[in-house]
Amino acid sequence: MVGSKNMSDSGKSRKGEINQNEEKELSKEELSKEELSKDIPEPEEIEDTATILEEEQEQEAKAKLKELEELLAEKEAEYQNALKYQMAEFENYKRRTEKEKREFADSRLEYFIKDLLPIKDGLEVAIEHTHTHTPVLAEEKTNSEGLVRGLEITVKQINELLEREGLEEIKAIGEPFDPFRHEIIAKEKAKDEEHPKNTVIDVMRKGYLFRGQVIRPAMVKIAIDENNAE
Repeated sequence: MVGSKNMSDSGKSRKGEINQNEEKELSKEELSKEELSKDIPEPEEIEDTATILEEEQEQEAKAKLKELEELLAEKEAEYQNALKYQMAEFENYKRRTEKEKREFADSRLEYFIKDLLPIKDGLEVAIEHTHTHTPVLAEEKTNSEGLVRGLEITVKQINELLEREGLEEIKAIGEPFDPFRHEIIAKEKAKDEEHPKNTVIDVMRKGYLFRGQVIRPAMVKIAIDENNAE
């Protein structure tokens, strides 16, 4: 009897322990559910969080876009400045090239004119000589006149051509002596007021300007004061 009683008590004790364990497990499960329910945000909170994230992403995207726009504007300004610089350099190069071409052409033309002037001088001397030496025979006179007309036409054409290119005869007779334009070959005492001292009274060889610059001074005779005559 005693044994059966002990077994009965033991069974009851085990049942009690099981019940207690089950109660503990249920308590833990209920506690976990409560904790989980606390951790789960409300729908309003989820919506607010999503809105905040969208706003942050939008602000970040706007900031990046603004940064890219500023970088693009900076690069465009650099490109425009570089382009303007290159265009200016190219224009300067063109101007320098054109100037060098003009100077080279002018220099070649100047040398050509200088070489042509003695020929022109010779033709003018020949014309003057035929005017001062009249042929005795009528036939010679006729031939001489035809030759003179031909020479005069030739010299006129040469003068017109050279004038178009910028050649200009230096004024001499009656002009005050100019050391930059006149070269003294002879001197003569001033005889009257028409030829005051240091005035050009005769030209031995014509002088010329080419586009405003002296390319050959005129060889001249000037009037001097009688007291300073050598």
